[in-house]
Amino acid sequence: MNMSRWDRQIRAFGEEGQRRIASTRVGVVGVGGIGSQIIQSLGYLGVEVITILDHDHVDITNLNRLVGAGPADAEQRVLKVAVAQRLLRQINPSIKVHALPYNLRTRQSIEALLACDIIFGCVDRDGPRLILTEVAAAYEITLIDAATELGDPAKDPEAFGGRAVVARPGHFCLFCANQIDADLAKWELLSPSEKESRAAHGYGLGPEVPAPSVISLNGIVANLAVTEFVMLRTGLREPNRMVTYKGMRGVVTRTTDDHRPDCYVCGYLVGQRERANVFRYANVEPGDTPSSPRTVPGSLDTREI
Repeated sequence: MNMSRWDRQIRAFGEEGQRRIASTRVGVVGVGGIGSQIIQSLGYLGVEVITILDHDHVDITNLNRLVGAGPADAEQRVLKVAVAQRLLRQINPSIKVHALPYNLRTRQSIEALLACDIIFGCVDRDGPRLILTEVAAAYEITLIDAATELGDPAKDPEAFGGRAVVARPGHFCLFCANQIDADLAKWELLSPSEKESRAAHGYGLGPEVPAPSVISLNGIVANLAVTEFVMLRTGLREPNRMVTYKGMRGVVTRTTDDHRPDCYVCGYLVGQRERANVFRYANVEPGDTPSSPRTVPGSLDTREI
């Protein structure tokens, strides 16, 4: 590693801190508005091995927030992981990028995450958050989950902001932070036929509609998450369990709560590995997702997969 490139960072947290950052195998699940900002920061920080996971393509509605994407990517339906891979290679050509254009609920995706030291969860639904929480706890991997919240400021002044949760196995998790709605997560993880059947019997949690997204808010939350990653890896201080940005007041608060004494994830699931049976969630085949890259500028380079 050419340390001169990282001179200004080394002045902040030393050569050993820089080496710890560089050697961390990082996974990023979801490379949309928040995930693309996190990927950009990780690239500039000097992380050398990054696994990125997202099965979606770029469309025109992504162009207000997807870092690295342009109109041509939307026109040609380029994979989001291909855009992220291209961005990382522009920042640092020596980065090893493992780009997986798969749904989280594939065996290939879960196996790839088990090779990571830290996972960033950048998903917008509680079903995937539940899967990541169980995978990370069972295999003792730190999960850093980042999310924004955008609502009507007139109705809810607090609904303009976001948070980052540092879920270290046995210390704290998204359930301890009250950031997973278990009923909603279970609904989201049902198959389409199961959802249809339950809806016919009057069960359901409302229509799925796209959430608002603003790039400046994504950037604040993404970099709060990345800063806690830096603290964790360099040892400058203990990472906060949860940091919350209140946009209408322009303040950041932190949660110091410990894990809940009755938490199933922190109290039982940690370290269970194969006994946790996380692969029960891997019920989607790669062929069921848009996993074949297009032969266009910025398409996926599969040599690193």
